[in-house]
Amino acid sequence: MPEYTLKFSEDPIEESRLHTMDEIHQFIHMMDGRPLAVVTLDNEQSELWDLEGDVDYQDQYGRQIVNQVSDGTTETLLIRDNKGLPLALGVLNDSHGWQGIGIDKRLRFEVARMFQSDETEFD
Repeated sequence: MPEYTLKFSEDPIEESRLHTMDEIHQFIHMMDGRPLAVVTLDNEQSELWDLEGDVDYQDQYGRQIVNQVSDGTTETLLIRDNKGLPLALGVLNDSHGWQGIGIDKRLRFEVARMFQSDETEFD
């Protein structure tokens, strides 16, 4: 899954947050009405997801998950942590490749609300 980097500027912070949330909202709109797979990471994977270091766990786990859900039926993907908060979203585009967007830690609760869900809605 291609990596999408959120860009936060320091000036002004609120404008940047609104712009980023708008990008996420547009991405969610592309997912609307299409077959969805929801993958919840276990405790260890959730801890490693945001860890910075030699291993890019987001890329590693994202690729593994996309391979698992690429079944010809699934067109959208929600990856969430062990608490039910969204970590990344994916959508199968017209050229049969996956496009993904990562959800910054600071925005996960708000994005979860955009899905109008709690931890158990997708179980």
